[in-house]
Amino acid sequence: MSALDAWNQEFDQELRPYKKSDNRGKAVKVDIHTVRLVVDKAREIKERGNRLRIKSFARSMQEELGLHLGWKTIQDILTANDLYRPKTRQKRPGFYQSLCRDIPNGQLSLDGSEIKITLGTQALTYNVELGVDVASFCHTGFEVSPTETSEAVLSVINQHIRNWGHPLGVILDHGSANLSGCVQDFLGRQIELLPAGPANPKGNGTDEGAFSQLKKTIGSIRIDTSSMQALGKSILENIIAVYMTMRNQMNLHRSQKSPQEGMQAQVSEEEKARQQKKHREYKENKNRDENRPKLDRLHWIIQHHQISPEPEGLKRAEKCIKYYDREAITKSEEAFLKTVNRDSGRCTLAYFFGILKNIQQDLDDQRYQEYCRRRYNHELMLENERRKEEQQDNRASIEGTLKLVCTAMEITIDSLKRSVLRRCQEYVKELLGSRSYKRPLWKQFMEAIGTRTDLDLTQKEEASRLIEDLMNQAAKA
Repeated sequence: MSALDAWNQEFDQELRPYKKSDNRGKAVKVDIHTVRLVVDKAREIKERGNRLRIKSFARSMQEELGLHLGWKTIQDILTANDLYRPKTRQKRPGFYQSLCRDIPNGQLSLDGSEIKITLGTQALTYNVELGVDVASFCHTGFEVSPTETSEAVLSVINQHIRNWGHPLGVILDHGSANLSGCVQDFLGRQIELLPAGPANPKGNGTDEGAFSQLKKTIGSIRIDTSSMQALGKSILENIIAVYMTMRNQMNLHRSQKSPQEGMQAQVSEEEKARQQKKHREYKENKNRDENRPKLDRLHWIIQHHQISPEPEGLKRAEKCIKYYDREAITKSEEAFLKTVNRDSGRCTLAYFFGILKNIQQDLDDQRYQEYCRRRYNHELMLENERRKEEQQDNRASIEGTLKLVCTAMEITIDSLKRSVLRRCQEYVKELLGSRSYKRPLWKQFMEAIGTRTDLDLTQKEEASRLIEDLMNQAAKA
């Protein structure tokens, strides 16, 4: 009913559509005149002691002056001319490094996911551990259990080893079952453990994609029976077994081989050694922390000022400080030291981060204000216009070149006359460079000479001769 009401509002009682006005095609180019109007209007409001509200100010500019500018553009103009305080918000994403995928049986991606089965009116939940080869996407083993356990993880690894041999590395997330002592003892030194990292699904994306395809293929399982838990488990095992068999026999996208054929490919010892080397380099690079200097400064502050934070507070501080600039951290250290010297009761991490937050905000605002000033500052725009006019005046033109030739004709000092003629030759060369043919330019010079009333016939002939000589010299250069 609400949709029909909204539809009816587009027409009048006689079913004639209302004409809606919009601002398409009415955008205003921001030039000096526009900036001047916005700045003068804003200063007038501030001189009356009123507060500038950007969106209402933009509406008033549109209603009073017909200036169709967005509130964001008006805010940038006011910020550039020191009439509005900038306010910025910046999100700094972290760096993501993915594992290499080169050879079959090089990396086994292993993860668990919940799958639900409905038996009659009873909903049962199982945890499915699934193993997938990263390079070939071959599904090599699975285990169904009530919850995620280390026994299920070991069962999938054993299935993979029975069918395909020992993988070079196993990718696991930071679950307690995955990184348990028995799993690490089982892997030992023969199989490299490659943790994907907490809260990082992309790090184990192969298994995440496999589960996505599995759930999409089997859909929701509903069985109209009053069977017990064991029946649900056996049904789920059969469905997953069928899926794995079909999946391993289907070619991957843009691949001529199925996953099963990919797992059967022979791999030399040199390729295995190269893959193991990449595993070690990956772990070394993952252990390198680009934020280590920031963390070192934080720990130095804690040690120097003898701050005793709680474990949760220290963990939170180490996480937060990575998102601030090193320049802001350095300035915050200086401000924090002065504050602590005046009042030792403020020697806490919370107070330091309060200073850091304010200083970082000021730095962001200054950068944003500088950006606006470079674009919309009225004085800079006037200076740029002045430079453009000077460049326009200094550009070669027919009238300017002819005027300089007439000046050279009146000079009696040979050295000065040669200097002026060299300048004339540069102008003529520039004019010839912007044209494809010399004859049209010669006609324009002759027409300009013919319109000069301050030259007699002899002077016009001499000017024509000089112009012709200059054009010949410029054409040969």
